[in-house]
Formats: sequence, C-alpha cells, structure tokens
Amino acid sequence: MRFALNLGKRPVLAALPLFLLALPAWAGDTALFENQLADALGQYRDAYAHSGPTLSDGKAAIEGLNAFAAAWTTLRSRWTAAPPPEYSEDLNFAEEMESVSAIAAQAQRQAQAGAIGQAHATLGQIRALLAEMRRRNGLHGFADEMDAFDDRLSEEGDALFDDPKLSSDQIGLLLEQTAVLTYLGERLQKQSPPNLADDTNFLEMTDELNRQVRGLQGTAVAGQRDPIMAALADLRRQYDRLWLLYGG
Repeated sequence: MRFALNLGKRPVLAALPLFLLALPAWAGDTALFENQLADALGQYRDAYAHSGPTLSDGKAAIEGLNAFAAAWTTLRSRWTAAPPPEYSEDLNFAEEMESVSAIAAQAQRQAQAGAIGQAHATLGQIRALLAEMRRRNGLHGFADEMDAFDDRLSEEGDALFDDPKLSSDQIGLLLEQTAVLTYLGERLQKQSPPNLADDTNFLEMTDELNRQVRGLQGTAVAGQRDPIMAALADLRRQYDRLWLLYGG
C-alpha cells in the first residue's frame, strides 16, 4: 500500500546530485548528462523504494524498474564511450555503466518472477556502486548525505536483543547511535542542494525526520524494547518517504 503522499510529481531537479549543481555551468554535453542522470536516478528511487519493505508495492516497483532500465540504457548509450568531464579520468566508468545495466536486468527478472524482495536487494548494489564511483572521482553530493543517515539508521537495532527491557549498556549504545543520527539529520538540511532551500515539502519532511530522531532518544532512555522498535519503524518509514522524493 502506498502512503498518502503525492509521489507522482517529483520536485524539479530534486534527483540531481549536489556535486552536479555545484559544478561550473558547462554547456551542451554536460547539461545533457546531468538531465539524463537526474531522470534515471528518479526512476531508480521509485523502483528501489517500492521494492523495499517499508513502501512495498510490487506493481510500482516493476514499473519503476522498467523505467529505470530504459533511462539507464539511454544514459549508457550516450556516455559509455565518451564520459562527461567529472568522470573523464575514471578508467572504470564504462565498465560500471555496463554493470548498472546488468544489475537492473537481473532485478527486472526477479521482480517479474514475483521475488520483489530479492529485486530490492539486487538494486541495492547499484546504490553502492554509484556511491563508490562518486567517491573514487572526488565527488560528494546530497546522495552521500542521505546514504550516511541510512547507514546509521540501519545500525540502530544492533543494540537490541530478545529481552523486553534493555540493559544500561544497550541503552548507552543506542543513545550514542541516536546522537549520530541527530547530527546527520541536521546535515540533511544544511547540505541540501540550493533548489531545495525554499522547498516547503522538503523542509517539513526533514523537520519531521529530526523530530522523530529526538523522539527516539527520549524513548531510548526508558529502555523498553517494544516502544523503541516502534519508534525505529516510524523513523524508517519517514526516511524512506524522504529518500523516495529527494534521495540520490
């Protein structure tokens, strides 16, 4: 089931990584690459988010996958042999463009066979590959800020075991992890692309994300497992909604 949120209209240039927005205004080919990449990443987010457990929607995941595969084919066909300036010295660029296509094709087969969860895991390889490609080329953008929050959020349950009441050590570890989430959540607004500075929806969604992080901190102090797990689930849903619209 989809959440009651307008997912049909993606914010203009919201999918465009910050490093692209911050680069000098190259003409012609670079502008084309940026636009094609933004389109492909938007379709990727649709496929990845709707194949995951939080926003699960098999039909939307398959539609997103097909759209992403087509968008990436256009991108790969145009740029594999002649990379854009920011990737011009990356000897692995062509190989990894092909790898993304192969991973997408595998995810399509899995989704069509009804294995939506497997398709989601497969698509995760693309997210990691693109992050590494940015890192290798000295590029850092809003997608990396979103990924940092996601990585830390995924670790939040590590301190929780089977007992309904957490030990003092477990509470301490959870509070440490949540303090990092607080810092990373605040960075999402501070490091957001210029086009999101006045985006009311983005600001409201990140404010709510940070409010939920603060709520998780308060819940953690009490040390009761079930309320903590519920707060984590709510935080995960809020992050996934934010990432679907604004992630990289």
